[in-house]
Amino acid sequence: MTDERLAGLWSDEILHPGSVESVDLVFRRDGSGWLYWSSWSTEFAVSRFTWATAGELVLKFHRTLEGTWSIDNGVTRHDVESNEKEESVIEVGYEIAPGEDPFGTPVTLLSLDRPLTEHLAGSRFAWAEKPESLSDPSADASRPDPSSRH
Repeated sequence: MTDERLAGLWSDEILHPGSVESVDLVFRRDGSGWLYWSSWSTEFAVSRFTWATAGELVLKFHRTLEGTWSIDNGVTRHDVESNEKEESVIEVGYEIAPGEDPFGTPVTLLSLDRPLTEHLAGSRFAWAEKPESLSDPSADASRPDPSSRH
């Protein structure tokens, strides 16, 4: 069973405006998703997972990509420097409830019972976007040429 209320984009940037790092959590209706961490230093990491809810939120991570991002003519580009298989499972309690951003604007909050420190993420995110318009930011990123590895 899957909690459809999770489907979409949740971001901590809304809760921490001006922070040098941000994390987006994406849950797609097909059971796939990703955690996107980025920093003003132009580093990023995308950790892909499958997800389900059975009392708790279960995230089964299967791939992590890391690299740098840049902006070219207003378009964010990702250069993947590391693409590694990952095998980890995180089970966390969660709650979805009304809340406010730092400016008092009403938001829907996703609160986890502990931070996702293994993936540089906290435990509180605000609803940001519907799932129909979401795409993995690293899906069309440039990859290192495997023949150039030593």
